Amino acid sequence: MRTRERNLYRVLSLAVAVALWYMVGADRNPQVERTVAAELRPRGLPAGLQVLRLPSRVEARVRGPRSAMVELGTNSLEAYVDLSEVTEPGEYRVPVRAQIPAPGVQVVSLEPDEVVVSVDAVARRQVPVEVVLQGSPLPGVVVGQPSVQPGRVAVQGPRSLVQQVQRAWVAVDVSGLRASLTQSLRVRVVDASGAELAGLAVQPQNVQVTVPVGEGTLTRTVPVVPTVTGQPPPGLSVALVEAAPSVVTVRGPQDAVVNLSVVLTEPVDVSAVEGEVRRRVRLRLPPRVRADEGATVSVRVAVLPTPVSREFAVVVRLRGANPALEVALQPSAVRVAVVGPKEAVERLRADQVEAYVTLTGQETGSLRLPVRLEVPEGVVVAWLDPAEVSVTVRRR
Repeated sequence: MRTRERNLYRVLSLAVAVALWYMVGADRNPQVERTVAAELRPRGLPAGLQVLRLPSRVEARVRGPRSAMVELGTNSLEAYVDLSEVTEPGEYRVPVRAQIPAPGVQVVSLEPDEVVVSVDAVARRQVPVEVVLQGSPLPGVVVGQPSVQPGRVAVQGPRSLVQQVQRAWVAVDVSGLRASLTQSLRVRVVDASGAELAGLAVQPQNVQVTVPVGEGTLTRTVPVVPTVTGQPPPGLSVALVEAAPSVVTVRGPQDAVVNLSVVLTEPVDVSAVEGEVRRRVRLRLPPRVRADEGATVSVRVAVLPTPVSREFAVVVRLRGANPALEVALQPSAVRVAVVGPKEAVERLRADQVEAYVTLTGQETGSLRLPVRLEVPEGVVVAWLDPAEVSVTVRRR
């Protein structure tokens, strides 16, 4: 009996000791609560889908021993939404879940405890990279056409965002630039308003941009001389060749522009041309020289029947003379050459070409008057000899 009582006392003593130890430990390391913020992340989203919109952070009320709470860092809480059941684009209301690896610490509440998640299909497209130059180089320094490698980037992300992509560009500051520049620059992807689009993956994120720099430029305005090549069909010839614009403003290094008096065009082949044609052709510009109006001009070419010429001796007639006066012309005839289509010129008679001088209100005396000509339609006067005659006026 005594042995049993002694064993009972021992058990009770141990229980009291454990209770006292627990009470003392609880006083020294009590349970406390605190609020912890955490980044909200998606989990389990199937391939081919991507989160379009998701609240970035949540707040959790956690409880645990003071010692564990003191050691609790801002990254200790893992907050997430499980999207493994999502199968297509849309909006979904899902619960927020959280876990914390600290021993003895538990999550009491979450704010918010559920969120609306927008999910979209993943899309991908290639976009050319534009280079935007900002600032001004040093005086006399010419900034050439920049080059970019690679020239295109792949943009991937939610389909609705990818569809908004208007352009991809990089900005190069050329302020004070005096020598050629090569930089690795981040590509910006923007919408139609110029706002940068977030939530898209750009590959590569950076491109290599080279901006060439040369010497100062010289600017001058020079005529455009169109050129032709080939022979027109038999019986035809080139009657007209003209460029539009007929003059261009060229600019480039001084040594390349200073002796540039005209700009030729690439030739227009007239071998098979009949009638009038217009061609867009390139200007033959020296290296490093460009035209403000662009690299091409419009050339108009007319290929018409080959004209022939013919000469006539024509008596000069007098018009407008006073019958009371006697008028003498010296010489009394002139030589006239006409040009036109072969058929029209060959059937032309001398009496169809009229040469005359007009005398009005003239008193007696001598003077020189220009000879006027009238020819039938379809032919034109090539030359006249002489162009003036001496006129002597006296009373009868």
